Order: sequence, then structure tokens, then C-alpha cells
Amino acid sequence: KQIKELTCRVEELEEELEAERQARAKAERQKGDLARELEEIGERLAEAGGATSAQIELNKKRESEVAKMRKDVEASIIQNEATICSLKKRQQDAMSEMSEQIEQLSKMKARIEKDKGQIINEIADVRSATEEVCRSRAAVEKS
Repeated sequence: KQIKELTCRVEELEEELEAERQARAKAERQKGDLARELEEIGERLAEAGGATSAQIELNKKRESEVAKMRKDVEASIIQNEATICSLKKRQQDAMSEMSEQIEQLSKMKARIEKDKGQIINEIADVRSATEEVCRSRAAVEKS
């Protein structure tokens, strides 16, 4: 039962890890999208070389938004990496704990099997002794 629970726990941790991997992949895609968007903005700025001061101000706002988005993406990536590390550590701790429990259960099973073997031998000895007593009693009664 404990092994099943621990197996379920491992599966849950693996699912959480996969979710974090997907989130990281999404953040990477967003980073690529933002990089393309930044490149497009740069191209538009070059095309509009004779832009008015209002256009220049607008472009500055866009650049600041892209820079903010870039910082947000970087922060998101750092957070995702920290979460992934945390999940990996939790998974490793859970695996270690389960390994210890499996080892303890294996030792207990071996001990129980040994005790079972001893009890079976004792039962066989008692049966043999009982049969010998019955035979002796029968021999005494015949005599």
C-alpha cells in the first residue's frame, strides 16, 4: 500500500515537472516572439527615418515596452528554472525516501521469510515428535 502511495506521489511529481517544462517551453516561445517583434520594430524605425518627433516619441515608448517585456520574460525564465530545480529536488528527495522504505520493507520481508522457515521447521519437528510419541504409545499398548 505504501509503495502504491509512493508510486502515485512520484507520478504526481513527474506530472508537475512536465507542467513546468511546458511552462518553460512556452516562455521560450514568448521570448522568441518578443525578439521577432523587437526586430520588426527596429525595421519599422529604420524605414521611418524621416519620422517626426511624435513618431520618435512613439518609437521610444515601444522600445521601452519591449525592454519591459524582455525583462518580464527573463524574470519568468529565472522563476521557471528555480521552480524546475525545486521540483527536481523534491522528486529526488521523494525517490530517496521511497528507496529507503523499499529497502526497509525488503529487510522486513527477508526477516519474516526467515521466521516463517523457522516456524515451519518447528512445526515439522513437533509433528514428527507427536507421531513418534503416538507410535511409542501404540507399541506400548500392544505389548
